[in-house]
Amino acid sequence: MSETIDYAEMLEIPVNTLNVVKKKSRKKKNDELKDRVVDAVNERMTAYDEAIGDAKADVRPQEEEGEAGRIAYSEDVTEYVADPPAEEKPKKKFFEGKLLVVEFAAVLALCATILLTNIFMPNSAINTFFSNLTAGEPAAAQVDDRSYSELTLGSVVSDTSIECTVSDTGILTFTGECSVYAPYGGTVVNVAEQEGLYTIEIEHTTSFSSVISGLSSAYLAAGDTVYATIPVGYSTGDSEVSVSMYDGDSIIASYSVNEDNDIVWNA
Repeated sequence: MSETIDYAEMLEIPVNTLNVVKKKSRKKKNDELKDRVVDAVNERMTAYDEAIGDAKADVRPQEEEGEAGRIAYSEDVTEYVADPPAEEKPKKKFFEGKLLVVEFAAVLALCATILLTNIFMPNSAINTFFSNLTAGEPAAAQVDDRSYSELTLGSVVSDTSIECTVSDTGILTFTGECSVYAPYGGTVVNVAEQEGLYTIEIEHTTSFSSVISGLSSAYLAAGDTVYATIPVGYSTGDSEVSVSMYDGDSIIASYSVNEDNDIVWNA
């Protein structure tokens, strides 16, 4: 007996049915596929029976007559598998895209504004702000050691019709309703209040200072910067206002006022 027949006899596997699993498609050719598979199995089993011949009967005498034999029959056991649903790509939201565009445009506009202000307005507020952010240690404040006679002073009243007088001791006085100005710019050293009237002490340089008394209202506090063009207080005209100027600890008397109430140093 040949090796082919021995190997075939070792199988001893009867074939009665066959399950076919096929993915369902648009073209339905299941019947043709099933018939082709069944025919192919039957042809192989027929060839197998012819090859072993009588040897099969000797090895398997226990098979009863009328046994169906090794023939495969068609059975509709085809299982259909549905196509998996197509995976949908997430759609980008319309407003998210618009928001990114707006933010990008705002950044470009800000950069353009900074560039233009750097070119045409070097002293603008935005340039000052960014320069302060990037600046290192602040520079030491410049010391103003000028003498009072080197300074040009203005008027201490806002109304030229108010009469200002200067005493022999160097005290300037007036009575009237008006805004009150410092004779020169500087820094507020002290603000005091007594019986509803205010006194402001101002340092102009290291040696020059002034004291304004009798104000109905004080607009500044200690440490504030004083400008000659911005009022430091207000007088309702109910009481006299006096202005005294000092060179160190000595009161200054060598000055007068002109027709516009501007302070003028005596030659």
